[in-house]
Order: sequence, then C-alpha cells, then structure tokens
Amino acid sequence: MLEELKGLLKHKKSNSYYAEKLGVSEEEIKKLKKQIKKVVDNEDVIEDFVRKVNVEKGTLESSVETTFEPKDDVELAKLHKIDLDKYKISTYWSKVKPNGHFTSSVLASLKKPEDYSAKDFAKFLETYEPKNELYKYRVGDNDGQEVDIELNIADFHLAKKNLEGETLEHKKGHYVDIVTELTSNLTNYNVRKIVFPISNDFFHTDNIQNSTTAGTPQDVLVEYHTEYEEGFDLLVHTIGFLRTLCKEVEVVLVQGNHDRTKSFYLAHALDVFYSNDPYITFQREHSTTKSVVLGCTFIGYHHGNCKLDDLPLLFATGKDSVDFGNAVYREVHTGDKHVYMAKEYKGVRICQVPSLSGTDRWHQDNNFVHGVRAGLLFVYHPTKGKIGEFEARI
Repeated sequence: MLEELKGLLKHKKSNSYYAEKLGVSEEEIKKLKKQIKKVVDNEDVIEDFVRKVNVEKGTLESSVETTFEPKDDVELAKLHKIDLDKYKISTYWSKVKPNGHFTSSVLASLKKPEDYSAKDFAKFLETYEPKNELYKYRVGDNDGQEVDIELNIADFHLAKKNLEGETLEHKKGHYVDIVTELTSNLTNYNVRKIVFPISNDFFHTDNIQNSTTAGTPQDVLVEYHTEYEEGFDLLVHTIGFLRTLCKEVEVVLVQGNHDRTKSFYLAHALDVFYSNDPYITFQREHSTTKSVVLGCTFIGYHHGNCKLDDLPLLFATGKDSVDFGNAVYREVHTGDKHVYMAKEYKGVRICQVPSLSGTDRWHQDNNFVHGVRAGLLFVYHPTKGKIGEFEARI
C-alpha cells in the first residue's frame, strides 16, 4: 500500500482522494505519508544528487530526485541540504519523471544584510553562546610583561597661601593621599620602573624674598627655608615609598618658573641622600628639558611655560633627538597651567598635567578658578605604549 500511495502522490490530490482510491481512512493516509517522508529524510529514495557552489558569486545550485514534491521552502531546504540561516532560495522548479519520481532543482544565494529580519536575529539569539576562549582575563601578571610607570604630580606650590585656608600640614597630607591612591592601582601590574618627575613648581618661591625666580612676590604660608625643609622631607619619604613598589626609581628634575633655583638644590640633596641605593637614579642637571624612554615610548619633559606646539620639534632636534627618532610612540608632559589638557600634534601626544594647588588671590583676580585638583599616573607597556592612565583628585 505504501508503494501505491507513492504512485498516487504525483497527482497532488487531497487525502480524501487517496483514501478513496486505496480504501482506507484519511488518518491512515496521513500515517502513510509520514512513513514516506521518513524514508526521504533517511535519504533512501534520493537519487542523482547534484550540487554546485560558486564561492565568488555566493550561489548554490542543487538538483535531486525523490518520490515526492516538497510542500514548502523548509522541506525543500532540508531535502537539498541548504542552511536557510545563510542562504536564500531564489528559484525552485520541479518536474515529474516517467517513473513517477520528482526531479527538483533550486538556485540559492548567500543572504545579504538586507535579507535578514528581526525574526532571524531572534532565532540567532536563542542558540547563541559566547566563545569564552576569545578573551582570557589575567590578574596580576599583565601577560607576563613588565610595565613602567610615571607618577606625575605637578605644580604643588607647597607654601602657597590659598583661599581655601589650608595649612602646610593639610597640603602635605593631600600629597601623601594622592600618591597613595594613585599607586593603589598598581596591584595588577608587574612594575619594573617608576619615573617620578619632581619640581614643576613643587615650591612656591625661589628665594629669601619669597618671590619667584623672576622676582614676582608671592603670598606664602611659611618662609622660604621652612618650605624647603618640609618639601625635602616629604619627597624623601615619597621616593622611599615608591622604591618598595618596583625594581627601579628614576627621579627627573623638571625646573619650573617659580622654583628654578631651589628645585635644583632639592634634587641635588635628594640624590646625595639616596646615593647608596643603586636602584634610585636621578636626572638633575640644570636644564629646562629632560626625557626618558619607557619601552617603545619617548617622553619629553618641560614645565610648559612656553608655546606647547613648539615642544615636539624642540625634542626632535635637540640632545634627545636619537631617542625621539627611535621611539614608536612619543609624548611630551608639561605642567604650569594648573589644568588638565591632552592633544596630539603631528603624532606626538602632549599632556598638560593638572595641579594639586588651590586658588590664591592672583588666580582669583584673573579668573583662573575652578580647576580640578589632581595628580596622574601613567602605565607603559614595552611594545604597546601607554596602556593606562589613572587620576586621583582632592
């Protein structure tokens, strides 16, 4: 009876027609059809399967012979082994052979973005699972690579009398808190070296007249010698603390416009104090520019009391030109203006570091107010350049 029904199916009649011809109920016809379809699914009646794929055009052609004609595109795709998530059936035709079998052919093409619907996306989400091996999170080893750090606190102006009414002890406390907060971000890094620029107007005055290097009088909390001694003590403890966090500390003197003379004496005294520790080194020569190379990154230092766009060329053509030219990445770090700013000039990143200093009478009178008081910490990878920047604020 199964074979008889197969022969009748080519007429494409109703189940009642087949039931009347075979003398059985329509329910029996439905069961027999399921058996026939099962045979098809098992590929027992498929013959002469031909398949052509054009990768360049994104097309697929398929021909197959079977004992029944597929009733919809889903059955057709299953018969021709076409993934409807990837392909769209554009053309289909079939014909009956003398033996009663069907020959069906399809032409399908890869789906284009406009062929996907919201329904397709919903179907994709039902079975989607993230590939966990794509990202491998590592804590504490930084891919096994050592990194270098720059801790930059500019324009501290220790003895400056500001409108916030802070005492010298308050200001020293702010400094310690900022250093502690910034370095707390290093727990997940394997730190080789910490570069620590000092001065950048660490002191507010330069001489016994309580004025800047150029002679401009300043409002101060304490006399010039007290500021020096308190500042020296603060940096002795800061450098000693940084030494516990890494293998090497390099202290870089960046002379400012407020304390150009006093900062030189400060760097000299610190160098003498740490002279027995070979892992604490100093760049302290009397110069307005300094530089370091951290991995593949060149960093030039200048106080910033100049036209900033001139600095990349200054480093590219000066005593640091070889290191500048050999680097993959190049940066210039400045201070002076007491506000954060970063820009890129001809491939050189210029970063103007903010200040921890509060507002004094002169700044208020000239509307230089409301700056965010902060310090910065930069992280440098040996081959990737800068990979992190942290900020701590008062």
